[in-house]
Amino acid sequence: MAAAAEEKVLVALPANTKAGRSTLSWALGHFRDTGATVVVAHVHVPPQMIPVMGVKFHASKLNPEQVSLFRMAEHGKVNKLLDSYVNQCLRMKMKCEKLVIENENVVAGLLELINLHGITKLVISAAPDRNYSRKMDKPTSRTATEIMQRAGPSCKIWFVCKEQLICTSAKEVETAPVHTSFIPDIGHNVLQLSPHQEQDDNSELELGFYDEIKEACKAAENLMKRALTESSRRQKADEELVSSLQKAKEYEELYLEEVERRKELEEALLKASKEIAKLKQERDLAKNHHNTIMEEPQEEITDNLNLQQRIVDMKGDLGSSGQVILQEYLDHDNCVRELKELLSQRKLTAFSPSSVMQSPFDEDCCIPSYFICPIVQEVMREPCIAADGFTYETDAIRGWIDGGHKVSPITGQPLQHQELIPNLSLRSVIQDHARRKRYSFS
Repeated sequence: MAAAAEEKVLVALPANTKAGRSTLSWALGHFRDTGATVVVAHVHVPPQMIPVMGVKFHASKLNPEQVSLFRMAEHGKVNKLLDSYVNQCLRMKMKCEKLVIENENVVAGLLELINLHGITKLVISAAPDRNYSRKMDKPTSRTATEIMQRAGPSCKIWFVCKEQLICTSAKEVETAPVHTSFIPDIGHNVLQLSPHQEQDDNSELELGFYDEIKEACKAAENLMKRALTESSRRQKADEELVSSLQKAKEYEELYLEEVERRKELEEALLKASKEIAKLKQERDLAKNHHNTIMEEPQEEITDNLNLQQRIVDMKGDLGSSGQVILQEYLDHDNCVRELKELLSQRKLTAFSPSSVMQSPFDEDCCIPSYFICPIVQEVMREPCIAADGFTYETDAIRGWIDGGHKVSPITGQPLQHQELIPNLSLRSVIQDHARRKRYSFS
């Protein structure tokens, strides 16, 4: 009983489960109660034509690594297909093993399995199920016929078709003389060689096209590489186009924002221009109400200081961008030039003696008192206006403020800020006066 339990029955099956299901069913039913182990055996014939990029090439024309990878993939597929046979055995509660061998000839592969594993029982299909008939008494497939002839006498073979036993190897041996009378050995050999010869002719015919197909394959690969390169280039161009469109949109938004800001600055500039015109008109009216020559230049300077103070206030309201535009406008404004020309064309010799003092450099030169810095008591070279409204020499008032003084040096009142505004008009008047009197304050 122990020996029977270890006995194995080899069932030769194709990879197509539909074609081999009936053969395995007969074997399971026949050996179910014997305790034998069913070995699902399959001989995988590796195809010589291997597909590459939709075109089949002979294995001898390809790289060995490519052929090896293809063989491994095919072997995996075959193992997966044979799992359905294993499941069929498990459903019948039969012990089952799976055995796959690779050989270019199915008969040679099966004989190798029989001799290698010492198989004494073999079940094989006698013919496809569609060729079954009740009168069938011998195998009709070429593989089954060769197995029956070449297998050793120690291996008993059952030939089945459509779950029906057709014959066994012992029965076929008894009927062998009958076959000999109808089919001589020479004729049988010829029949065996004829298909192989036809296959060789076809192989030679196919190999004649290998070189052309190989060249076509290379051309296809080159075209694919070019297509991939072109696709990558177009994808990169599309990405650059999207990036450019995004930048253009950002620039458009910035442009619209700048236009809006420019519009606001123009409105502010127009308002500043009206203020300047209004101050100029007020200055002209103020000049007409003064009678003395001494007061007249002082009022012009005071009006100019008021004008500059108003401009400073407007600059603070406009912001940095508005200040630049306003400064450009003021540089080209005629009111500043007229003020300079008006002050430079005044006859300073008409000033009264009480308003001037003797220059330490020239006793015959009269210098107006408003040329003198209240702090250093010298003619100012860089006059500037402080927060108290008075004009000082820049270095003198800066030294006063940096010294920790926070009040006006003249009024003693606290200074609201420490900013100094250059008195360009007074500086121009002082320089013009020096040129007219031909002396220098430096």
